[in-house]
Amino acid sequence: MRSDTRSCCRNVSPAGRQGISPTHVVHNELTRRGFGRGVGALTLGGLLVACGGNNGSDDVRDSGSSDSDTIDFSYQGYRAKIPANPKRVVALDPRTGMEFAVMAGYPIVAGYRLEKGNHLATQAPSGFKALEGNETEPSAESVLAQEPDLLVIGEDWWKFYQEKKLLTEDIAPVLVVGGGFSPFWRRHTEEQLTLLGREQQAKKRLTTYDTRLAAARKEVGRLIKGKKILVAGAENPQFWAQTRSFYLSVARDLGMDVMFYDPERDITSGKSNEYYSLEKVDAFAPADLIILQNPDDPATRAKTWQRLPAVRAGRVAPLNYYSNAGLALTATALLDELVSAAKLLG
Repeated sequence: MRSDTRSCCRNVSPAGRQGISPTHVVHNELTRRGFGRGVGALTLGGLLVACGGNNGSDDVRDSGSSDSDTIDFSYQGYRAKIPANPKRVVALDPRTGMEFAVMAGYPIVAGYRLEKGNHLATQAPSGFKALEGNETEPSAESVLAQEPDLLVIGEDWWKFYQEKKLLTEDIAPVLVVGGGFSPFWRRHTEEQLTLLGREQQAKKRLTTYDTRLAAARKEVGRLIKGKKILVAGAENPQFWAQTRSFYLSVARDLGMDVMFYDPERDITSGKSNEYYSLEKVDAFAPADLIILQNPDDPATRAKTWQRLPAVRAGRVAPLNYYSNAGLALTATALLDELVSAAKLLG
C-alpha cells in the first residue's frame, strides 16, 4: 500500500530533493540520531506536543479566542491553544508549514533551508535563520535557540512524527496545517486563515491566484487546446501518474486536459496515484506533454519510456517537488510553472 505523499516523492538529500514525504522517509530515508542532551530527554516529538488527534476528516470545528492573547484552534482533528499574534515563529517544514506561516503574516524567525526551486525562498523575511539539520534529522538545540512562541508544520510531517511515537516535551504551541495535498486547497486556505482571524489574508491570496489564472489562460489557452497532459513521476522500476491531487486541480483550473484524472478517486485513502510498470508504460503514449517528477530516475532510461511520442519530441517538463503540494501561495507559483511547461507545445 502506498500513501498519497509517498507516491509523489523521491530522491531525498539535504542539499536538494526532487521529492520527499514523511511516509517515504519513515521506510527508506531516515537516519535516526540523538538530539542533544542539553535539554534532557528531548526528541522531535517534544517540539510538537501541543496538538493531538488525527482523525483525517475534512470537518471544521469551531474556533474562537479564549482571551485577547490566544486562539483555541481546531481543524481536522488537530487542536491547540496558540498565540493570536505570535512574535517568534519557526516553520518546521519548508513547504506547507512555511507557506502557511507566510500567508498568515507571521513573524517567521527560522525554518529549514529553502532550497533552489522553492518559490518560498523569496518570501523569507530579513533575518530569517536556517535551522541546523533538516526535516528528517533536525537539531533540537537549533530550534530551542530561536525561543519560538509558535511552531508551524504541515499535517503530513506531523503524521510522520506521530507514527514514530516519540517522547514529548512542551516547548511551544504547534499549529498543524491541513490540506497540503488536497484538491480542495482553496477551501483549506480560506478556512484555516479565517479560523485565525485572518480572513483578509485569505482573500488577498485567493484574489492573486484568480488574477494570475485569468492571465495564464489567455497566455497558453491556444497551446493546450485539444492536447493531453500527463502529470507523472519516475520511481524505478516503475512510473506513477497522478489521478486526483493539488497539482491536478491547478492544472485543470488552467484548462489542461489531464490524463487519468479521476474525480471520484477517494483521496482520503492515501492512494491518489496509479502505478505503471515499464511493460505498461505505453499507456502514456497518448500524452502530448508529460510533466515528470524525477526526470533523471533510472526508469527514464528504459526503451519503453524513450519510445513515447512526447519523450521523442522533447515535450517533457519537470515537476517541481516544491510545487507538488500546498495552498493558495503555492498554487499561484504552480501556474507559472504550468505555463512554462505548456509552451513546449508551441
